[in-house]
Amino acid sequence: MPHERPRHAEGPLKKALTYSPCTGLIGMRQVGKSTLLKKQAKTYHTFDDDRFRLLFEREGHGILESDSSPLALDEIQKYPPAFDMLKVSIDRLKKPGRFLVSGSVRFGSRRQIRESLTGRIVLIELFPFTSAECHGRPASRFLQLLERPARDLPSLLSKNAWASERQVRSYLEIGGLPGICFRRDPAVRSDLFAAHLETLLARDIQLVRKTNLPFQKLLQLLGEVAKNQGLPTNVSHLARLLGASPPTIRQVLDALHGLFLIRPYGNTWFVEDPGLSSHLSPVQGAPTRFDRIRLLHTELQVQLAYQLGHRAIRPYQTRGGIDIPFLVEFKNGKRVALCVDDGKVPSNKTLKSLSWAGKRMARLEKLILLDSDKAFMTSTGIPCFPWTWAF
Repeated sequence: MPHERPRHAEGPLKKALTYSPCTGLIGMRQVGKSTLLKKQAKTYHTFDDDRFRLLFEREGHGILESDSSPLALDEIQKYPPAFDMLKVSIDRLKKPGRFLVSGSVRFGSRRQIRESLTGRIVLIELFPFTSAECHGRPASRFLQLLERPARDLPSLLSKNAWASERQVRSYLEIGGLPGICFRRDPAVRSDLFAAHLETLLARDIQLVRKTNLPFQKLLQLLGEVAKNQGLPTNVSHLARLLGASPPTIRQVLDALHGLFLIRPYGNTWFVEDPGLSSHLSPVQGAPTRFDRIRLLHTELQVQLAYQLGHRAIRPYQTRGGIDIPFLVEFKNGKRVALCVDDGKVPSNKTLKSLSWAGKRMARLEKLILLDSDKAFMTSTGIPCFPWTWAF
């Protein structure tokens, strides 16, 4: 079945179980957390089941002490007192691999949860399916390879099995939510996306932050975020558009982040799943530069989380005109400026941005992803690669 395909998060999850008494698997609703929990746990319970919730209220401490480990507690955010019970049990016995919990909200967004498990839990985020997972390919090692010398990249990157242009464009449209992305009928996918958003915006958001904004207003706000991904977020404009105050808009944006619907990146927000993004703001024609940037952001965040946790990636933009969507900073001090174009050759703006950035930063290597079918070097020695090679 599609949702039972291997996930790139399995390696980090198994590793965490070897040294942490409690491992948390967090991510958006319907990304496949329950499937992965059942696969890794010896005992599985879910707080989606009202009967188990009532049982846990009566016998929670006994369940935590008696069931075989790893003991999985799914959607644990629906019963916050369980975190204090876990705290007591873990403080009594810090044996690795005892508990595996999941949640569809960021645990740090709820004070009671944050304070209960501080220092007692390792969190693994489960993202929507990547393009590679959708097609049963190994995880892309693009970011890992960037740590190698620039002169080696053309040879290294060309030897890997990357996604095709058709696969990447399809992923831009359908995304990676397991219960939706494998549906072939576009009308069915659209209905499922709409139902998914209604569940998150009309119900689940109240778990993170109480809001009086009606569902349609929340949907409109999320649609504006989707339409303006990659551009600076104008909170005042959004407040006027929705008839709300700027503080309210900021709180709602934080709540949407708490539900894994959007993710902050520099001074903008990106929608977590490309399919949801395209449902909210359909892609018209060939992918634009911003379409490519948001899809690359999704892919690079997954690679960063599962392969390169000690590195950092951020945008580097200045009022003087430098526009580098991805600046990758490695532990040894090396930096890679990664630019994106939608043409077959680099734009003058991209070349100027890289030239200016090179004068401001030491140990900076430069790389451009564009709409090409082969790798080549610019006259100034900047490697250029097909943008699909990142996937």
